[in-house]
Amino acid sequence: MKPEIFEAAKCRLENFKKIRNDIKKQQINEPEGSLRISTHNGKIRTYRKFGDKSKKDQYIPQSEHELACRLARKGYLDKALTLVDDEIDHLEKYVDDCTDNTVEILFGKLSSLRKEMIVPLVETDEQFVDRWENQTFIQKPFGNSSQAFETKRGDIVRSKSELIIADELFYAGIPYRYERRTSIGNVPVFPDFTVLNTARRKEFIWEHLGKLDDPDYADNTAVKLNNYLSNGYYPGINMILTWETSRTPIKPELVRDLISIFIMK
Repeated sequence: MKPEIFEAAKCRLENFKKIRNDIKKQQINEPEGSLRISTHNGKIRTYRKFGDKSKKDQYIPQSEHELACRLARKGYLDKALTLVDDEIDHLEKYVDDCTDNTVEILFGKLSSLRKEMIVPLVETDEQFVDRWENQTFIQKPFGNSSQAFETKRGDIVRSKSELIIADELFYAGIPYRYERRTSIGNVPVFPDFTVLNTARRKEFIWEHLGKLDDPDYADNTAVKLNNYLSNGYYPGINMILTWETSRTPIKPELVRDLISIFIMK
């Protein structure tokens, strides 16, 4: 299990490192001094203030307003860099300390004998997956006219494209359910796949839209997707979508990319 705060800290750390590099690039060839702004008789005046106290502040006329803007930006970037550096230091320490040293990881480090004597404070990934996979569920029944394809895991699916998705999930070691019944806005639905992101302990619904060049199928799909959206299911957040037409079949490498991006991180 990867605590969400840990993952958020890692993302923020990487983002702030990019921001720091961007700040340093912008600081190249900055003008000397800093900006001072004052008001005299209701009029705003800008000055360039030098680090050398022996130098008098230099008045910046309106004709040199660009200089005032550059000095303002310089001051902002200097303060921002200080804050960014401080936060990077804190984030790096947190990430280094917690990478292999959290309560979620502790139980896994114990010997097998100790594990037998202890109930972990936090359910391990193995326990969580085992409980998830052993939950009973209702699967959509197959009709007599339905096509049938057997997956590497031994499931029976309805199309070659679903076979590709199921096998790629199996190869990646991703727990999944095929056409598990659930209710979306009090409407019973059977998503093609319900997939588990073990690290984040989060379910994704995976719908494969396999006949988008069929007008009736496309209309029914629009109704189904609108129901998902109305009830809090959004692509990339807790739902994965793939699609195809008779001329543009799904590609296994695309499925692998989606698994890597959404299910394995």
